[in-house]
Amino acid sequence: MVQDTCEKDKCKIWQLLDGHCPNMMESSWLPPATVGGPPLTVTDCAPRRILIMIQELSNRLVGVQRAQEEQRNENVWVQVVAEVLGRNSGVDLGAFVDQRRKLNRAADILKIGDDNGK
Repeated sequence: MVQDTCEKDKCKIWQLLDGHCPNMMESSWLPPATVGGPPLTVTDCAPRRILIMIQELSNRLVGVQRAQEEQRNENVWVQVVAEVLGRNSGVDLGAFVDQRRKLNRAADILKIGDDNGK
């Protein structure tokens, strides 16, 4: 739940400028239609809200990085298993993958050529 970050009674700028703080901003939020309810108005101190948002984005970035590392590790495991299966079945999967990459590149080049001709 989003909470106000502007503490007017403790803010020296608010008191000094008689309630005309340049950092104060109000945001109105409508709840999703499934939840319903009245609009929510949040009073924020811009520098505080920015710091909170930076921390949230940093936490999300750490989560995305962790997920990406897990996917990379899983991909390496799949490559090892595929190589072992290829050796055991007598199929050179490395050559197959290289050939597939060449075909994909050729298809991309042809597609770019077709797009430029239009």
